[in-house]
Amino acid sequence: MKKNIIENIDNQILDLISQRNSLLSEENLLETFDKKHYEEISSKEKNIKNKKKIIKLFKLINSFENTHSIINKILYLGPEGSYTQDAAIKKFGNENQFFSINSINNLFEEIKKENATYAIIPIENSLNGLVNDTLNAFLKYDLTAVGEIILDIHHTFSSNCENISEIKTIYSKDIAFDQCSLFLEKYNLHNIEHIFVESTTKAAKLAFENPNSAAICSNIAAFNNHLNVMFYDIEDNPSNKTRFFVLSKKDEKKEKNIDYKTSFLIELPNISGSLIDFLQIFKDEKINLYKIKSHITKGISNFFIEFDGHKEDENIKKILKKYKNIKIIGSYKKEIDDI
Repeated sequence: MKKNIIENIDNQILDLISQRNSLLSEENLLETFDKKHYEEISSKEKNIKNKKKIIKLFKLINSFENTHSIINKILYLGPEGSYTQDAAIKKFGNENQFFSINSINNLFEEIKKENATYAIIPIENSLNGLVNDTLNAFLKYDLTAVGEIILDIHHTFSSNCENISEIKTIYSKDIAFDQCSLFLEKYNLHNIEHIFVESTTKAAKLAFENPNSAAICSNIAAFNNHLNVMFYDIEDNPSNKTRFFVLSKKDEKKEKNIDYKTSFLIELPNISGSLIDFLQIFKDEKINLYKIKSHITKGISNFFIEFDGHKEDENIKKILKKYKNIKIIGSYKKEIDDI
């Protein structure tokens, strides 16, 4: 009886989606239903996790309805189920083609050869700082960042064991173990076998293959490897975030009424006061700086700097004309001041 009721509901859902699709197509209304609209709908739901799922659900429905959208080939770092894949889907939705690449240099090579439209690369983590390999690649390749993505990093404790007492082995990256130490201690899991692997995706795969084991991994890695999530959000620091760049071979046209952020690298002389002298020009031009970080590679000291504005702004052009050794990483829509 209940099976028939559910089947009837499913058919009604399909009919309603079809009606919705027809109305959107007739009136060309798809673009008017933005993120704010779906946030208002989801606000009726009290459970925060369910609110996020509701927004994702409508994005997925829209991807089926938007038949005129361009399908892009998107590359991301790491295996399937990585946090970088999560960031790629967050940025581009499910309607594009996604491919995993095993190294940052290979990502840059693929974009250089125009084998993909975009690549998603990590640039910094709120706990661990800048990703040096990404900065080194920007020094090596003439490519550009055309967007940024901010992803909250949440770990799950996932297993196919029915009871936590059955677990004898836990797989994960060394850094994930460190970030979840309070959870492990709370459930007396800090003294059982911990096996470090190269990725949380690999951890989920091993937990699926080996009995009496579990993984500290992302929700998507648990899902892809058919694991049950026993605990969500087990990280010690709930404010852990990673920022990613959207990498492209081509610059994107500057748009009006958009708040832009620009990132660049510069090598300054190893002379007392050279950094202060360089930064003075930003003060003179009333340009707001977000970040100044030292980046040393092959014994050469560069500075990674981010500021408010676009490289095509007149006051920025003045600085670029004076300092020819500035390596612009990209100007892109600002999603956040800093993590």
